[in-house]
Parts: sequence; structure tokens; C-alpha cells
Amino acid sequence: MKRRIVLGFVFALALLALLISVIGSQDILDELSKADLRILSLGFFSGFLALTFRGLVWDRFLSLIDRSMSRRRIAGVFLTAMFVKYATPYGQLATEPFVAYLVSRDGEMAYEDGLASILSADLLNYIPYYSFGFVALALIAGGDLLGNGMRNQVAAFAGLFIVVASIVFIAVRRPSIVYRLVLAITSVVRRIVGRFTGRFDDQLSPDPVRRRLDGFYSTVETITSDKRTLIVATVYAHLGMAFLMLPVYIGAIALGYRVTVPVVIAVVALGKLGSVVPAPGGTGGVEAIVTAGLTTLGQLDPAAALTVALIYRACTYWLTIGIGGLSAAGLFATKP
Repeated sequence: MKRRIVLGFVFALALLALLISVIGSQDILDELSKADLRILSLGFFSGFLALTFRGLVWDRFLSLIDRSMSRRRIAGVFLTAMFVKYATPYGQLATEPFVAYLVSRDGEMAYEDGLASILSADLLNYIPYYSFGFVALALIAGGDLLGNGMRNQVAAFAGLFIVVASIVFIAVRRPSIVYRLVLAITSVVRRIVGRFTGRFDDQLSPDPVRRRLDGFYSTVETITSDKRTLIVATVYAHLGMAFLMLPVYIGAIALGYRVTVPVVIAVVALGKLGSVVPAPGGTGGVEAIVTAGLTTLGQLDPAAALTVALIYRACTYWLTIGIGGLSAAGLFATKP
């Protein structure tokens, strides 16, 4: 794990160095030299608030399922999850199962309950990319500001939404498909693992797997049936996203530029597409897309646009890496 993280960051920093060299490192340094540090500090505060509100979504769901978990414990689990997600390439794909394992290992809640709660919280924190993003893109398109330069990114953004929405629809409305798929996968895994050890035969047999799936869907139903929790968590998720996007606006002001709110929202939402880059947190790809958006939609020159993108990532991604890394170190240091 440690070696994978180190190699991932080496690759990420190489991509960033390449992007900076293409735009012009001296031009970027010139932009940074005129930044108002007092205004920049507001960007980091906004990034901290974004992390806080997104963590509160986890708090609402996890405490609903297990009221014995303290807020401090939930905060530690959330920050550790964010670190793992952002510190490893494609960390979004494996973080939830890993964190659910951490929770269940201490006997705090069943693995399937933790997984259902964590997946639900992450999904809700992900939705504002689209609720905010589509509104902003509609406003920009209505003003005929979109242009040809960003049409491919907008199409990819819409395509990603369709894929995510389809997966969620199948998982929630067609659980029989999920049951068949999971049972088929665990059957194959059981046969392969069984060639080397019989230790996991019982856990991977059909009946225990079905019971875990039953528990998973029971927890999902508990969450979705509590309307008050859903409403409050949805508000927290959108506040978290608002503060996540705000550093782009603040960064531009700190450098002496003005970018409209719809453009800020659009470039951050489209920046999510940069996660396809096989680097931790999509580093390099996110900055490139945000830079392209600020150049095309915000009418900034490339050096200014990249500088704002770097400020945005420092206030959000790198801030999360720092705080999450400290939390993860503390969490794992307490384990036997």
C-alpha cells in the first residue's frame, strides 16, 4: 500500500510538472507573486468547511445505523477514507469496502451495515456535482458562452451522469440483478481461493453471502425511509459542494480576476472528469480540465487559469490529503 501511494504521487507530481512546463512555470510564478494572501486564506477556510459538511453527511448516516459510534470516531473514519480515496489511483473504486472493513473489524457494526452507510453517504456527496453542474451549464449555454471548446467535456459529463444514474437505479430498483451478480462473483472467487485454502469457504458460500446482501439492503431501506435524515444530509452535501467550489472564485479574486459563479461551478463539476487519469485524486487531469474551462469559459489566459486551478486544488485536494493523512496515521497507530 505504501509503495503504491508513493509511486502514485511521483506520477501525479510528474504530470503536474509537465502541465506547468507547457503553460510556463515563470508565468505561473508571476501570477502567484501578486496573490493576496489574506484572500487566499479564505480559500483554505472554505476547503475546510467543505470537508466538514461532507463529513457531516457521513455522521448522519453512520449514527443513524449505529448510535453508539462517537462523532470523533466517525470523523476519524471519514478523514481516513478521504485520504485513502485521494492518495491512491482510482481510490474511489475501493475506498468504501476498505473503510467498511475498518469499521467492522472493531465490532462497531456489521460489515454490510457499514458498507451500505458509507456508500450512501459517498453517493449523496457526489450528487451535487450534477445538481449544481447541470444548472450552471444550462445558464452558460443559455448565454451562448459554452463554445466548441468544452462541448466534448460536457458530453462526457452527461454520459458519466447517465452511467452513474443507471448503476444506482439497478442497485436500488433491481436488487435481484445485484444478488445474481454478487453470488456469481463470490462463487468464482470461492473456487479460485479454495485451490489454496479452505479458510474462506464458509464466508463465500451462497447462504452467508445472501444474508449479507439482505443486511445491506435492510440498512439502505433504513436510511432512505428516514426522510428527516435524508433532507438534512442533502443540505449538508450541497453546502459541502458549495464550499468545495468557492476556492476557484476566491483564487481568481486573489489574483485580481473575476470569474462568474456559473463558470466556477461548471469548471469544478467538469473537473471531476479528470479523475480518469491514473494518478491519486486524478492529479494532473483535474487541473488540466479546470484550466481549460477557465480559459474557454472564464476568458482567463492559460497561466492565470492554471494558477487558479492550482490554488483550488491546494485548498481542497491537498488540504484533504494533509488532514486525512494525519487522521489515518493516528487511526492506524492505535491498532494492535
